[in-house]
Amino acid sequence: MPPKMSDDARRKANLRVLQRSDATVQDILESATHVGLYEFDQVGGAWEKKQVEGSLFFVKRNNNPRFQVVILNRSAADNWTLAMAPMMQLQNNDPYLILRYKDEQGASIISGIWFHNSQERDTIAAVLQRAIATLDMAPAAPVVAPPVVMDAGAAAVSALLSPLTLGNFTIPVSHAPQSLSSSPIPQAARRQQEATPTPSETNSTASSNQQHLVLDKKSLQLSLLSLIQDDRFLDLIHAQYLKVAHARANRKPENGDE
Repeated sequence: MPPKMSDDARRKANLRVLQRSDATVQDILESATHVGLYEFDQVGGAWEKKQVEGSLFFVKRNNNPRFQVVILNRSAADNWTLAMAPMMQLQNNDPYLILRYKDEQGASIISGIWFHNSQERDTIAAVLQRAIATLDMAPAAPVVAPPVVMDAGAAAVSALLSPLTLGNFTIPVSHAPQSLSSSPIPQAARRQQEATPTPSETNSTASSNQQHLVLDKKSLQLSLLSLIQDDRFLDLIHAQYLKVAHARANRKPENGDE
């Protein structure tokens, strides 16, 4: 019997597979064993099962977009990818992770990712929430005073822990199928609409889950990477550097006169 593959060896093997499709993938930040993809029809008010099913990876790239969700598709030749961007919205509704975002044409899309493992879903949800909050954070206008730089860092930590919901947009999660093996949602499922959680119930559950979030090493890494890539944040750092350099240069002649 062959020896069991270690977690590190499995991660490296998965990274090589991802890099075959996208050479810019630099690292795997988090993963889930098995997921399935659904898309919400905002006109018909029902979920549609997509031909996307397989392992999910949250990756870091050495090109824009820096962070991306990838599903290695076992149901078709093309993998499913979603670039993380500001203003994305997320809800963690067992057993689904629901994302609302804009496509390349600017149209609003609502995707539901079904997770076989609820613990993996909670882990992915927490990482994505922190990534979205970091990307969505807008640093203050450039000011040379040192306290402004400190405030920007504090804002980063605060944004990482801030709750994100879909607001008052109601998504009938109860209409979604109970397993990946089921066919697209039958019309009869619409009769279950009365059992759909209200926005206040959904937001209350999401807020409860987010109270347990902590700032771990990956959260800090995402925050720092986002700040370094923000020109306004770099302007703050550079302005402060120039201020200190000029102050030191002005002090040298005075010392020489003494």
